[in-house]
Amino acid sequence: MNWKRLGIGFIIIVLLAAGGYWVYTQFLAPPADNSQNGPAEDQIAAEEIDLNIVSAEGQIIPLSDALLSFQLGGEIREILVAEGDEVTAGQPLIQLDTTDQELAVKQAEAAIVQAEANVKSAEASVQAAQAGLLAAQAELVSAQAQYDQLKVGATPEQIAAAESNVAVAEAGVTQAAGQLGVVVEAANSAAVKAAQARLAAAQAEYDSTLKANQPVVQNEDADAVAREQAQLAINAAQANLQAAQAALDDVLSGASVDERNAASGAVSVAQRQAEAARANLDLTLAGAREEQLTVALAQVSQAENGVAEAELRVAAAETAVAQAQAAVAEAKAGLAAAQSAVAKQTLKAPFAATVAAIPVKVGEIASPGIPVLTLADFSEWQIETTDLTELSVVTIGRDQPVEISIDAFPGESLTGRIVDIASVADEVRGDVTYVTTIVFDEAPDLPLRWGMTAFVTVDTE
Repeated sequence: MNWKRLGIGFIIIVLLAAGGYWVYTQFLAPPADNSQNGPAEDQIAAEEIDLNIVSAEGQIIPLSDALLSFQLGGEIREILVAEGDEVTAGQPLIQLDTTDQELAVKQAEAAIVQAEANVKSAEASVQAAQAGLLAAQAELVSAQAQYDQLKVGATPEQIAAAESNVAVAEAGVTQAAGQLGVVVEAANSAAVKAAQARLAAAQAEYDSTLKANQPVVQNEDADAVAREQAQLAINAAQANLQAAQAALDDVLSGASVDERNAASGAVSVAQRQAEAARANLDLTLAGAREEQLTVALAQVSQAENGVAEAELRVAAAETAVAQAQAAVAEAKAGLAAAQSAVAKQTLKAPFAATVAAIPVKVGEIASPGIPVLTLADFSEWQIETTDLTELSVVTIGRDQPVEISIDAFPGESLTGRIVDIASVADEVRGDVTYVTTIVFDEAPDLPLRWGMTAFVTVDTE
């Protein structure tokens, strides 16, 4: 019973509080101050009046500009221009140290010389293998002919032909021996002089490099990197000198081992052919026996195996030539890459312009992709907006006239027109904006500066 009375009392208290609050708000509370709503209402009214006017803030920018950087990076050796200089397209601007890249060029050139020498050696091996194949094929023809002749017996014509073959084969021996003498003959004077000239040039380069770099190497107080680069330059010049000496020695030695082997092999082939021709004549005159047929058939089989093996040697030699030629192509590609790396150590102007800023100094390390120089074309000025929102951009278009004012020159009224509206939006302070580019109708006779604040107004009607 007590709980019931307590609940009724609580409900009465709530009703009395609600009634009191209503009486206060209706009769006793002071009137609300609506003065703050006045400006907002005025602003709404103003916006309703100026719905046809689009305004935006922008910056003065040059006609074109570029932030230039190196692709590879390195130590800045020389800055060839100063801020404010006018440069032409392709003009060198900043030079990095090229010691490593030039050394790589020399090494790539030496690799090409070695690769080309390997191609010549491989081609000589092909010639030797082909000579061996011809010899094997000749042996097969001879063995087959001998076997056929033993089976059918000899006719007077065959006997005469066999005798003629002997004479031809013996003449071939004489000719191959003469060719061998030509091959092993000493190198001609023109090749020797050319090799000697290359050696002299390499010696002069080595002496010059040694004279310029050895003091740096021997100077214990010098920079460690400089000493290492100097030693690398000496090593490269010495390697070039050794290669030139080896080339001269090779010329003086006459024909290569492969060439001599090929010529010697040709003599052996001719001798075997002569022996086969004489044996064939003997068999032709003597007539065939059963055991001779067996032996002759075995010789045919052996000659066929010899031809197959010779064909494999030719194929292997041709593969070696292809691999050597591929190595030459790779070495040339390496040289091109090294030369390109040297060229990339020089920063050049992509177009005619003015040097606007050089934020680096000689001796600093330029990192790949980090700007080291700013170029700009100050022949004309234009404006880029920074806060034209998506709600406004849809109401304007290209070639629309624009009124322009610049903070730095109050009271100056300029005109221009829209030449570009970005297709992709930017987000500025949470707003979706579109950069719009504006050019002046006439070049302003004002000392404009890059980055000055400008305000533009477009009447969309």
